[in-house]
Amino acid sequence: MSELVIPRFIFYIIQFLRDGYSEPDSSSDKDIQKTLQALEPQISFLEDLTKMGGAMRTVLTQVLTNQQYYKDLSCGSAENTCTESHEKYLTALKGSGLAFPEEKPSSAIQEQGTSAMPVQETAGATAASAQSESSDEEDQDDRSSVGKRKRVKLSTSAKDPSIMDVLKHKCFLEELLFWTVKYEFPQKMVTFLLNMLPDQEYKIAFTKTFVQHYAFIMKTLKKSHESDTMSNRIVHISVQLFSNEELARQVTEECQLLDIMVTVLLYMMESCLIKSELQDEENSLHVVVNCGEPLLKNNTYWPLVSDFINILSHQSVAKKFLEDHGLLVTWMNFVSFFQGMNLNKRELNEHVEFESQTYYAAFAAELEACAQPMWGLLSHCKVRETQEYTRNVVRYCLEALQDWFDAINFVDEPALNQVTFHLPLHRYYAMFLSKAVKYQEIDLDSILPDQEMLMKLMVHPLLIQASLSEIHSNMWVRNGLQIKGQAMTYVQSHFCNSMIDPDIYLLQVCASKLDPDYFISSVFERFKVVDLLTMASLHQNTVLDSDHERSMLEGALTFLVILLSLRLHLGMTDDEILRAEMISQLCMNDRTHSSLLDLIPESPNPKSGILLGSCSFESMLSSVADFKAPVFEPGGSMQQGMYTPKGEVWDQEFDPVMVILRTVYRRDVQSAMDRYTAFLKQIGRCPGNPWPPYKKRTPLHPSYKGLMRLLHCKTLHIVLFTLLYKILMDHQNMSEHVLCMVLYLIELGLENYPEDEPCDELFSLLQDTAGPDRCHDSWFPGSSLLCNMRHVINYVRVRVPDTAPEVRREPPASTSSDSHSSAHNSGTAQVFSLVAERRKKFQEIINRSNSEANQVVRPKTSALKWTAPGSTPQLTTVILEVKESMLSLLIKLHQKLSGKSDSYCPPWLSDPDCLTQADLSKYAHGDGVTAVERILLKAAMKSCLNKLSIDEICRKAAPPVPPKKSSPAEKKTLDKEERLVKLTKLKRADLARLLCCLPLLQWKYSCTV
Repeated sequence: MSELVIPRFIFYIIQFLRDGYSEPDSSSDKDIQKTLQALEPQISFLEDLTKMGGAMRTVLTQVLTNQQYYKDLSCGSAENTCTESHEKYLTALKGSGLAFPEEKPSSAIQEQGTSAMPVQETAGATAASAQSESSDEEDQDDRSSVGKRKRVKLSTSAKDPSIMDVLKHKCFLEELLFWTVKYEFPQKMVTFLLNMLPDQEYKIAFTKTFVQHYAFIMKTLKKSHESDTMSNRIVHISVQLFSNEELARQVTEECQLLDIMVTVLLYMMESCLIKSELQDEENSLHVVVNCGEPLLKNNTYWPLVSDFINILSHQSVAKKFLEDHGLLVTWMNFVSFFQGMNLNKRELNEHVEFESQTYYAAFAAELEACAQPMWGLLSHCKVRETQEYTRNVVRYCLEALQDWFDAINFVDEPALNQVTFHLPLHRYYAMFLSKAVKYQEIDLDSILPDQEMLMKLMVHPLLIQASLSEIHSNMWVRNGLQIKGQAMTYVQSHFCNSMIDPDIYLLQVCASKLDPDYFISSVFERFKVVDLLTMASLHQNTVLDSDHERSMLEGALTFLVILLSLRLHLGMTDDEILRAEMISQLCMNDRTHSSLLDLIPESPNPKSGILLGSCSFESMLSSVADFKAPVFEPGGSMQQGMYTPKGEVWDQEFDPVMVILRTVYRRDVQSAMDRYTAFLKQIGRCPGNPWPPYKKRTPLHPSYKGLMRLLHCKTLHIVLFTLLYKILMDHQNMSEHVLCMVLYLIELGLENYPEDEPCDELFSLLQDTAGPDRCHDSWFPGSSLLCNMRHVINYVRVRVPDTAPEVRREPPASTSSDSHSSAHNSGTAQVFSLVAERRKKFQEIINRSNSEANQVVRPKTSALKWTAPGSTPQLTTVILEVKESMLSLLIKLHQKLSGKSDSYCPPWLSDPDCLTQADLSKYAHGDGVTAVERILLKAAMKSCLNKLSIDEICRKAAPPVPPKKSSPAEKKTLDKEERLVKLTKLKRADLARLLCCLPLLQWKYSCTV
């Protein structure tokens, strides 16, 4: 009986839905709602049938999936079919494909000359599934504000043309779902369809039907006026279908689910594309999503992205995605739509009239549509057997990046006063590099591009870091509060591990492989403080107002400290990362359990790392923090229980660098320092105002050893020497923070001395034997920090304004003792004029290597675009007498900070064992004086010659009292035993080092003979 009645009952419902439907608009919405209300009793009856048990659900499944029932009733004779309702059904079907009916003929809408614009090629055109010809058409949208768009012909990138075709129904279930979509998922219908899922046969059939209608569902969602409600109901269905790995794998193989999802994502975003204005506004061929479109502002895309992330969580499905080169090419093309979106242009004259809030949509889109699928894929690339997947992603990501550089006409210099915080292609590349080295043991060099590409890759992430300092320096104040909101969101806990952390890691990779002098000079150039780095008392900054110089210099030095100190992707384990994150947040303020959970960055995909709230989190929290129980306040309210750092954490693990990295509000850094100061005073360790402590770093992974070359390059040493000199001379725009960062970099260099560096004493002897005619391209003889710290700079040629006091000084006369140093030091121009030449030479090497390989080289931007200090005609060249070394400057800074003359007394004078058995713990906490003493001690421990140099500087600063003259008779009374006792009082450490140097001295003597 049921098999006779139910088919006709369901067909009655379908006919009712056919007759009652009309295309939704303001006038027909009420009619659609009336139709649904009239059908509620019939749908409720179906719901009741599903509750009768498995037998009835089996009958319903047979009726819904039986093709013959549907054919007989829906397409039979006129007596059984309502012709008018069938015509309405056919009309409704016409709009179910992914065609572009809204497009007009290009000749009717294109402006003259627009159609001649070249087409951006699809990345990875060599892939087997992406070899078909494709072309991009540009037309002008009806709304002039949107501008030029790029249309993507999706039919060429989709494997199955049926994805694009009009739907064809073969059973009641298919048409019932079709009308469910058309009526925007009425709750009663959704409930009935879900109640049937316990029947396994129905679940498989319904999942395939859902996939068949997937493109149509998303097309309807895009046009819906109630997208939020519809989105929730779509996800309510899809999450129950795609969470089953076996079912997801089956529909992926049989119904091409991955192809459908990626194609539909492209289709949805295609309507939002506008021409990118990044870099070359006029000639750019790149297109990005318009974050002001309702699709992005209302997060209409999130059900599709949610489903995509859900199926990628299944290893079998993710494996098929990573193996399919065509899908990877299409996906990178999709990610490129978000590359460079929401471009900010600095307002230089008037305050912006309207503060756009589109940045909310931009950050949400990158996190949800780009970063979360990335984390899902990364969770399946953690063993050596998946190396090939990583290589595939890296390959096509690099191709997409090269296409992007070509599309925006980028050569080597970014456009001025522009910044975008959205570089998902860079971050994909960075994170797959990180996991390849950390988990898959892939040789880093094997998946890195050439030097020229690395130089390009570092530009835009570095520009973001410089722009952060500009924003905090109020250089973007005319852009309103929204630009500060972007800077804060970029480092906020929910976004940092998908944005700033990959950016810093990519810069670390570039720094480890590029010429260190080139990288250091690029940093100070991008932070616009090159003109400030002169030893003259006055200077002219051609790109930065003097009011912003101090904060930008502090930003540049802080960035270098973070770059060289951070180990999140360079060797730290997951537990070490969690511990560091937890300590940094607790040091800023005491936290409740819930707030700490919210502030610790977590991977967007649960399978990608440690789960917050897990046993690991709880045990880690108990090891680093003490719990303060809730207390009742006088008013009767109760203060929540808080976690506060343990004493040993403050003493040994407080890391100011990590605090700076994770700080959203700058005041939190000061809060952490205030709490640190209070702890030290409580235990009586530092009565004054302590400086941020130096924390020993986790060892670097061997693949990134090259990063430490930054600490041992002449350019950085010149910068450090110049800043020490300027601070000592009280030049303008110097601050305590600048000195703190300079000392931190010097100490990092001493702690990370290259193992393959030649012996310090031997290196000095070799330098001496080279003679006065050796070539010097900088102030220092080599790149060894230990040697350069004691190297004396006698004279420096600087470019100063005519009003500078140096102009009125007479050039010093060279003495015989200074002639050798003066021969090269007086001819040394200010640091960055030399750096400009070095960068120019480096670019020429790149161009030459490319011309040899490719025969044709794209035109490069001339080095003249970079204005070196001293290029303005009103500057005068003068010779500045210096006669200082880094060691002498540090000793004089010790005197300045302590407020006492001759304040520094080398500790080894009173304790000879301190160089071999040094106890550095007593220098762990303290002020600037303590920091200088710690650095001088480490310099002496690393090098005997540095120790002798420090002794010599101290003797000159405080000449010893001449001994009382003895008479000849008294001299004779000094017997042999007394002389032997005096000899044994020689410092054992010095004696050992001198003995080691004897063979070198003999070798030097034989060379001179």
